[in-house]
Amino acid sequence: MNLNKKISLIKFDPIIILVVASTLVLFFFSSLRHSLFYSGAGDLGIFDQGVYLISQGVVPNSSLINQKIDIHILADHAAFVLYPLSIFYRIYSDVHLLLFIQAISLASGAIPVYKLADQKGLSHNQGYLLALVYSLSPLIFNANLFDFHPDVIAVPFLLWSVFWARLNKLLLFCLSVIVIVSCKAVFSLTIIAMGVWLFIFEKKQIMGAIAVVCGVIWFVVATQIIIPVIGGEAASIARHVGRYSSLGSSYSEMLVNLFTKPNLILGKIFSIDGLIYLLLLFAPFIWLLRYANFSPLISSLPTMVMCILSDDPQQRYLANQYSLPVLPFLVLVAISSLGVIDIKKRWYLQLISFWAVIAFVVMSRLNLFTGEYLQSVDTWQSNNEAIALVKNTKGSILTTHEIAPHVTHRSQVKLAFSNLNHQLEDFDYILLNTRHPGYKSDRNYAISLVEQAKRIPSFKLEYQKDDVYLFTKNNL
Repeated sequence: MNLNKKISLIKFDPIIILVVASTLVLFFFSSLRHSLFYSGAGDLGIFDQGVYLISQGVVPNSSLINQKIDIHILADHAAFVLYPLSIFYRIYSDVHLLLFIQAISLASGAIPVYKLADQKGLSHNQGYLLALVYSLSPLIFNANLFDFHPDVIAVPFLLWSVFWARLNKLLLFCLSVIVIVSCKAVFSLTIIAMGVWLFIFEKKQIMGAIAVVCGVIWFVVATQIIIPVIGGEAASIARHVGRYSSLGSSYSEMLVNLFTKPNLILGKIFSIDGLIYLLLLFAPFIWLLRYANFSPLISSLPTMVMCILSDDPQQRYLANQYSLPVLPFLVLVAISSLGVIDIKKRWYLQLISFWAVIAFVVMSRLNLFTGEYLQSVDTWQSNNEAIALVKNTKGSILTTHEIAPHVTHRSQVKLAFSNLNHQLEDFDYILLNTRHPGYKSDRNYAISLVEQAKRIPSFKLEYQKDDVYLFTKNNL
């Protein structure tokens, strides 16, 4: 048998092909966005710096979480998953590793989606269809595009946790729960809600009880011990109160208002913003409404409630990671819905495929690559040439929000925000783009920093082209 015949006999699993293709597409677009200088210090720079410092055996005190004081990376969201990720940085330190891990994490969720469909007795074609619907979700593409967040690792494990729970695989279920809560402390609330759903609706009392207990314990430990002890007052979860200030000035006051002033809560839930958020969230799955069993969405209630109640409209945008924990449970609803659709209605399955494509085209942020992301391409070469001259990874640097993720393999990176006053003499490098000063800055402020740096004897102008300036200390 010749080689060609052997190759022709190899069976390529459609799910594996889908995962590989999805990974490559997601990685390509996130890398392209980064190369065009539209990724940012928050949050790609934060996590790249944190993982890099861990890999170097240095205490991972991030200089980007809070511009006034360095904060331990674990004091941000108690994301212990960053520590095993640092192993990859020991082999090869590059921010693209985070983008690849993010891409493969999100894409791999298609595998448990297919297995969950098969577990419910759906046909192979229905399983492939649901895996495709998952992969085409605008939430997947948009969250992947929005820098890097450990949240993405939790998505496939939320699906796997349900799969293992239904099979009564206790050890694998517990491992999945551990991975999920290690991605972000607030995911403990999702685990608690999932435990309630498993206990009541799935009749998995042991799994449900374990999830509730683990979620409660970890939420208390993470928010009341780990974060405040490691990060101090600056990292306390009280710093997030501002997002819900309309509901009270503290978490305790919010809790009291929940019972004494229910109109505050109800007004948010039934607001136009809240209803639009839910409409957009469900839009890619609108076909399931006729047959839906919505009980799995109990698990996503903490996420949806936090997004709706927040005063920050960004938490309701489907252009970031905040709503990602809802997606696995929307898929579970879709699986239960597809299970009661007559398989002979092939036109219905075709309608689902068509709608998934339409939802992706309309709701994904793919259009940014033909507009907004090309606005600073005129200084692309100059940015890269200046970055190439920043060789000392121990040297501190002051730069823009967009350039920061390209130079975060060092302990000290500060941002040239116009509302901050920096002592320029404290830095080894100053890298600014006055033509495109970036997030929280403006051209006049950037130019003023350049003029100040020119008057400091200890600095030399290492590079100047297309309004991009690099100053370095004379002794470097």
